Amino acid sequence: MTVPALPATIAPPPPFPLVVAQSRTTEAVAPGIRRATYRLMTSQGPLVVNVVAIDPREPTVRFESVVARDRMISSGETISSMAQRTNAVAGINADYFDIGNTNQPLGAVVKGGALLRTPSKRIVMDVRTDRSVRFENVTFGGSLAYGGATVPLTSVNEWPPQGGASFLTPAYGTLKAAPGVMLAELVAADPVHLPAEIAGTYRVASIAQSAAQTVQGPMLAFGPAALAVAPPPSVGDSVTIAATTAPPLESLAAAVGGGPLLVAGGEPADDPNAPAPEETDVRFPVAGAGRMADGDIVLVTVDGREAALSIGVTRPEFAALFLGFGATDAMAFDSGGSATLVARVLGDGAASVLNAPSDGEERAVGDGLFVYSDAPLGPPAQLVVRPAPIVALPHAAVPVRLLLVDAAGHALGLTHLAGGDVLIAGTASEERTVRAGGIVADVAIDVVPRIARLAIAPDIRNPDPGATIVFTASAFDARGRPVELGDALRWSADRGAFSKPGTYRAVRRDARIVARAPGAQAEFDLPVGRHDEALPFIERSLAYDFSGGERAAYADADILLPGVPQTFGVEIFGDRSGVGVRAAFVNRFGERRALTLAKSVDWSGWEARAIRLPDDLNPPVRLVALYAVDSLATATHAAGTLAFRNATVIVAGTP
Repeated sequence: MTVPALPATIAPPPPFPLVVAQSRTTEAVAPGIRRATYRLMTSQGPLVVNVVAIDPREPTVRFESVVARDRMISSGETISSMAQRTNAVAGINADYFDIGNTNQPLGAVVKGGALLRTPSKRIVMDVRTDRSVRFENVTFGGSLAYGGATVPLTSVNEWPPQGGASFLTPAYGTLKAAPGVMLAELVAADPVHLPAEIAGTYRVASIAQSAAQTVQGPMLAFGPAALAVAPPPSVGDSVTIAATTAPPLESLAAAVGGGPLLVAGGEPADDPNAPAPEETDVRFPVAGAGRMADGDIVLVTVDGREAALSIGVTRPEFAALFLGFGATDAMAFDSGGSATLVARVLGDGAASVLNAPSDGEERAVGDGLFVYSDAPLGPPAQLVVRPAPIVALPHAAVPVRLLLVDAAGHALGLTHLAGGDVLIAGTASEERTVRAGGIVADVAIDVVPRIARLAIAPDIRNPDPGATIVFTASAFDARGRPVELGDALRWSADRGAFSKPGTYRAVRRDARIVARAPGAQAEFDLPVGRHDEALPFIERSLAYDFSGGERAAYADADILLPGVPQTFGVEIFGDRSGVGVRAAFVNRFGERRALTLAKSVDWSGWEARAIRLPDDLNPPVRLVALYAVDSLATATHAAGTLAFRNATVIVAGTP
């Protein structure tokens, strides 16, 4: 199959750290699509870069944006889940989103030519109907005309409406009640009105104060700013909506937001609307997309936050990386724990995660950009051997999987070697020929005398006493290539015991696990069980007044939570006001996370509340604030006083 080319080696310009050694593995995904992994040893530390290159001119290739669970408001969804349920062969996370709350993307979304959310000032990656791809600003403008009044239409699927009126579609999901907002249900006056169209003439079927409900059809939301311009329409009124985008919506097949712009016209870009500018010079796991001089598109992630495996890059370094690939234009997407790249690996039926998400598992996100292949299924054309390439210690027995694929990369199932699916490394590097399913494949076996790095990880990071934990080991040579160890790996623990290599049984105390292989060793401190710890928290009061424009009131704190905290609890003196209460935390990467202690204070007097801290909080963690908010359940516009005392945490491990 014909697939885009990717360089065998890369040498990004400064400020990218000097590359002193590197390796690349690459293979086709589908016609017009290739993936590659670069393992770089740099002057600052190791980096793992995953790339998917796409030729948008390939007739069987198409792009599409996908939002979590097909709704703007959702519980979030992982990129691999979005890819698998839509049969994508590759994809990447896209926009920043309202993490842990509504999970809605914060910028533009165009799906199937329909505008699902209005753009912000941030940069947008859009795929045109002519198959070209741009990194640019997208703008929106509109108006409503009814009964002699003209009201600005300022947004699509934004709730509650800010500025003027907002147009709502079923893609939004479920609305919360919002004070001072009138909600009109619409019926298209034109019987051939297309669901994706916003502009047109509608009849008002109903209008009322907003209430919690699921959007079933087109609606208009009139906020205070819109109602200050003119009274809302009445039932039966005709409303004419004008809506335009630049570039025109009819020219867009798909679009997702993100930022910042990294490269423009072959030069590093200075994006004045960059999100989180304070993160510019911080090393992060990152995700982004670029356009090459020939029009090919690259989706790129760089792993980070793991000193032994990949240290991450700053935004200027990420821009330099795109220049190193030959990109003329590029932008970043939401990064950190959200950075995720998936692709179909030859022989597999579905796309899987290529990079190593820094939370230790995939993060549920708001939206992503995906690539699809419409190439037809064909007969077996290639024998795929996994792992590939094989890098091994001398005499290592390497279990292999053999899979058949067609000329378009579609999986056709497993096959087997005569005599068993194991290859034994010799004492020197060689190439072997294997035959299975009537197809021949050449397999390179590179033998190395020792490894350079070793990392280990458990399948359960905080087991109970008596639990069985399975450890996996990842070994690498001096070029950053994964190495097959065979039976050369040795395991030990200062407490408890291994029943077989890599399988450990926990006792009642924390344990230090050690793995050794020729050339390197790795250690892991395993916390067993849990215990309670009181925090140095002084009782404090919090006065609030939401009768005006204030929407939140804070009681600041600065308390380091011990160890790996799992649950945070505090006693709250309630006043039965209905306000919501949250706790704000900052992790070791400076990321802030707000978690809800109570959606509604519906009690009087002292009451204990506790919340489970998410596994991806990345300790050490600091409690930075307890605060009241006006509307987590319904808006209260209340005034009153809360108090807090006796803050505690449940911590992983037994001291």
